[in-house]
Amino acid sequence: MAALQREPHPRADRRGAARRRRSHDARTRRKALIVAGSTAKGEARRTALLDAVVRVLERGGPGAVTHRAVAAEAGVPLAAATYYFSNIDDLLVSALLKATEEQVELFARLETPGIGEVARMLHDWTHTRRAAVIAQYELLFLAMRREALRDAAERWYRALENALGGGRGSRVAALAIDGLVLRILWSGEPSTVAGIEAALADIFEAAAALG
Repeated sequence: MAALQREPHPRADRRGAARRRRSHDARTRRKALIVAGSTAKGEARRTALLDAVVRVLERGGPGAVTHRAVAAEAGVPLAAATYYFSNIDDLLVSALLKATEEQVELFARLETPGIGEVARMLHDWTHTRRAAVIAQYELLFLAMRREALRDAAERWYRALENALGGGRGSRVAALAIDGLVLRILWSGEPSTVAGIEAALADIFEAAAALG
């Protein structure tokens, strides 16, 4: 006679199912932690590479931006630069867009700014943050040849106009400030907050006459 198979006890079966669930949950949590850690590390490396592009760009222009130069500047392996950005155009455009968005956010924080506040912002912008400003202008130059970048480049002008209050006078003032920024970048003058404030006073006086 064949031996009778013993049915598993219901309680033992439930304990086994509970162990399997706990094991599965533990594996899921470990995977989530690994993914989160990898994502955070990857985002930090990507940001470091984009910031490095701006510094390389300031020193040598777009022609100096290579995967090797940017990786060395960021202090990461060369493979990281090629992993996150498949080609130089992707690396360069991503960095320029990031720099421009940072300037847009800076303008957005200005609410009905006085001339002194604008002067301090421009002084900080053209001296302390000079690399980011140069990157933003490189974006404008790239937008001359790449239509896909024009909306992003236009955001800078719209943000500055809005910060100045909008209207025809603000548009004229924004264009004049654009020229003032370029002058400071290539000549270093005006080099003080007071000098920039004096230049802005002339700009706003002329713009006010236009309404």
